[in-house]
Amino acid sequence: MTENNPLVQYLNAGETTISNIILHHYHELGMSTAQLVVYLEFKSYLDRGIIDPDIRQIARHLQTDENQVFDLLHQMMSNKLVVQQMRKLADGKEDAFWDFTPLINKIGAFNEQEAVEKVETKNSNQRKTTFNKIEAEVGRPLSPMEMQIVNDWIDRDHYQGAIIDLALRQAVMNNALSLQYMDRILRNWSRQGLKSVHDVQEHERQFEEQKSQNSYSHQESRKIQGPKIPIFNLNTQQKNK
Repeated sequence: MTENNPLVQYLNAGETTISNIILHHYHELGMSTAQLVVYLEFKSYLDRGIIDPDIRQIARHLQTDENQVFDLLHQMMSNKLVVQQMRKLADGKEDAFWDFTPLINKIGAFNEQEAVEKVETKNSNQRKTTFNKIEAEVGRPLSPMEMQIVNDWIDRDHYQGAIIDLALRQAVMNNALSLQYMDRILRNWSRQGLKSVHDVQEHERQFEEQKSQNSYSHQESRKIQGPKIPIFNLNTQQKNK
């Protein structure tokens, strides 16, 4: 294939990759659409190891003038998305280049904030689910005091939603449906170091296993001892002989 072949030209042009975080959240990162396009132009050179592309060439690609490109770069500097750095050339002279490290750092901070927001949303949904389950069982909305008790379980005592659900189930099964009864169950589990549903289920399994072993041991003990014969019966038998 010759260099004029469209496929060859396409392959020789190379490709530019961009993080989907930038692509989908550039407004939240403080970038305008015009600034995003300028960044993409710079990145097309940076990906090929060219850290100081010709601004005139970038302006031609964007069909604008150099001043517009510089204006956009300075706006990005104000938004802490890019900085201008100095580097020393082989001949000892210094040259300026545009460094987009602040944008990359901002992506990291955005990721952390997004993770925090996801956790907060998840916790909020779990709290709502817990309230809904309790209200469904008691058959009425919780009073402000009861809501505070449940909030304390979550915020102060850090009980998992699944643990509260299990305490609710225990209260229903024991026909003792009240938040006070649930609170005693939760505190008892906490004192025993039972932090998760697995901990509680394992503790109950061991308890039932021990209970079963004790019952079996008691039955075996009675078999070994044999039936109790009153003493007077033995004496009566001896006299008859």
